[in-house]
Amino acid sequence: MKLDLILAKVFKFVVFVIFTFMTLVYFGVLLVLPLDVLFQIVRIFSAIGLPTALAAVAGIAAFGYLGYALSKMPAVWELVLDIGKQLVAFGQAQLQRFDAVIEEAAGAPR
Repeated sequence: MKLDLILAKVFKFVVFVIFTFMTLVYFGVLLVLPLDVLFQIVRIFSAIGLPTALAAVAGIAAFGYLGYALSKMPAVWELVLDIGKQLVAFGQAQLQRFDAVIEEAAGAPR
C-alpha cells in the first residue's frame, strides 16, 4: 500500500473515533444529568437539616415537579435531540469527505 493511502485511512479512522466519542459523551450526559440533578436536590434538602430519608422523598418530589415543568416545554426536548442528530450528521459528512481523498490516493500511480 502507498503511504498516501495509509495516511488517509488512518486519518479517517481517527476522525471516526473522535466523532463517535463526542456523540457518546453527548448522549451519555443526557442520561446522567437527571440523576445528578436528583442527587444535588437531595443534598440541598439534607444540608438544610432534613433527615436523609425525608430529604430523599422531598428531592424525588421536587425532581418530579421539575420533570413535569420540562414536559410542558416540548421545544426543549426537540432542540436537545436535534443537536444530537446534527452532531451525527456532521460526523458522517466529515467521514464522507475522506472517501474522495482515499480514492485519489488509491488511483494515483507513483
